[in-house]
Amino acid sequence: AAAKADGIEALINTLSSGRNKVVANAATVLMNMATQEPLRLSIQTHDIMHALRGPLCSANKVVQSKATLAIAAIACDAKARTELRNSGGLEPLVELLRSKNNEVRNHASWAVMVCASDEPTATELCRLGALDILEEIDLSVSRKNKFSEVAYNKLLNHHLSLKYSKTGYLSSSNIINDGFYDCGRILIGTKFLPLKDLCLQEPSDLHTVLLVNSRSSDV
Repeated sequence: AAAKADGIEALINTLSSGRNKVVANAATVLMNMATQEPLRLSIQTHDIMHALRGPLCSANKVVQSKATLAIAAIACDAKARTELRNSGGLEPLVELLRSKNNEVRNHASWAVMVCASDEPTATELCRLGALDILEEIDLSVSRKNKFSEVAYNKLLNHHLSLKYSKTGYLSSSNIINDGFYDCGRILIGTKFLPLKDLCLQEPSDLHTVLLVNSRSSDV
């Protein structure tokens, strides 16, 4: 009924009202509507991810919490995740993983878990530091949550070289491609070096790096 009455556009416009309670409630209604696929697709035609960027950057914890839940509900297809990347919404989302508020942190972890479903978005999340923050959360007894654990593993599945170095194993669904490399097991807190940095190091009989590459190269 709300959608038929052109309520979607009104709700999305309300996200920029600046009134915390109103913004939080509008985000909640949009999240609930997004559970129905036809309504979610309709919501996506109104530049929703750009509209949610403001609430993600809010200083109000309730607004932050509801905005991340809305992201989690809407970012379940590639088009929505692309829009979120292009609108600059991933950066404030990753920053909310650092929140000291349990609800905000948990909901942000959930949203990251959903957003990590495709390679481009997962790569951008890792570039913004989401993997490091999630690792810190998972090492904390008080901050760890089920969503942070799944989000961390989901991001690792898009970076198999790092996953193998950190865990020492790959699952049967992890398919390595050209460019996969094994630089040995790294300790917690140790920086994982990209291949280009490893190439600049002097040869050593103490540290072997194995690279998988089936293609010929002039380099």
